[in-house]
Amino acid sequence: MPTSGIHECNKCGLCLVNCPVYRESREEPVSPRAKVQLIKHYWDFDLPGSAYLKDLISTCLMCGNCTATCPSGVEHDVLFSRMRFEMIQDYGQEWSLKALFHFLSHEQQLRFAAKMARFGRSLASKRLLNRYKLGAISLERTPPFNPVPFRRQWPRVNEPDFASRGTVLYFTGCATNHVYADVGRSVVAVLLKMGFRVEIPANQVCCGMPFFLNGRPDRAGEMIEKNLHCLNREDIEAVVVDCATCGSALRKEYPRILSELGLSAEAAKELSTRVRDVSEFIADRLDLINPLLRESGSRQIVTYHAPCHLRNWQGIGPHGIEKLLSCLPGVEYKAVADRDRCCGGGGSFFLKHPEISKGIVSGKIASIENSGASVLATGCPSCRVNFAGNMDQPVQVLHPVQLVEACLQ
Repeated sequence: MPTSGIHECNKCGLCLVNCPVYRESREEPVSPRAKVQLIKHYWDFDLPGSAYLKDLISTCLMCGNCTATCPSGVEHDVLFSRMRFEMIQDYGQEWSLKALFHFLSHEQQLRFAAKMARFGRSLASKRLLNRYKLGAISLERTPPFNPVPFRRQWPRVNEPDFASRGTVLYFTGCATNHVYADVGRSVVAVLLKMGFRVEIPANQVCCGMPFFLNGRPDRAGEMIEKNLHCLNREDIEAVVVDCATCGSALRKEYPRILSELGLSAEAAKELSTRVRDVSEFIADRLDLINPLLRESGSRQIVTYHAPCHLRNWQGIGPHGIEKLLSCLPGVEYKAVADRDRCCGGGGSFFLKHPEISKGIVSGKIASIENSGASVLATGCPSCRVNFAGNMDQPVQVLHPVQLVEACLQ
């Protein structure tokens, strides 16, 4: 296992200040500093593996705050992912993650699972849905699956009404394809209005990030190869992604994972230069958006949550997206002080550690409610589920691109 700066940790504690899990639990063993020391002793054969050690390593949101703020350059997220792989070899993996990996690895079976989930939800009463939970969130408050996968709703090629400014490839990810078709429709609509030709590659598959984060990058090699094959083109303006996690996979993780697997990473490095989060892509082209905006007589207060995988993994801070939101007619943008703090969703973290997750998101929700916002914008599906599932106030949780579409002529 490569060290990734493991011996450079000087135990200064800056990572504790920025770790959502430690701030909530106040338990040193789950802090980034402790995890680094445990991994170092395990790797130096001073500490035996155990189910308890496996549990400590898994008690992490993989938000990247510790890596982003470490003055010694320790790559905590890389270390934790590799250690999860080590622990899985000795102590196995939860059945829920095994099932998730199985479905994500096979698009046809993922469609079948989504269909069965829709069918089961249609038969269940509201009382029954409220009784069962995903983590701390009742099933009744989780989003339903799309009646038809998004990629089957739209043509593969979508032409603008006037001369094209270029072609963009749209990587929809699993969340938009199977849950948030409303986001996908807004992405295509806005890009077409901006004058771009939008292609939705039919052969794209799961980005693989759930595998990377949970210690199974070895299971994602075929996914990476398929996505590189359909996305890596020189005749395009960009590959746009509406999910912060998918964008992190395509933009950052593919080159690293392929290198670790002993495979060529050149194609992945080329792709990474073309990947853009859709909010970033639009915010960088306000000159194209401003002439399309229509006047609005009413105004709604909107605030923003900056996803960790956008901020820490891709280096995209909130300011550009906040500028985009602020220029929209009918929007009164209010920034909350903790807009760039993790919400506690963390992919599957809110399922495995519901108490910690709920404690983290409660503070965020309090800030949002105090702002008076009626809309929370965020570009991460996991964040969207976590906020919407835990908020009691009538606050809409939308993707920024949905707000942009609503303001276009």
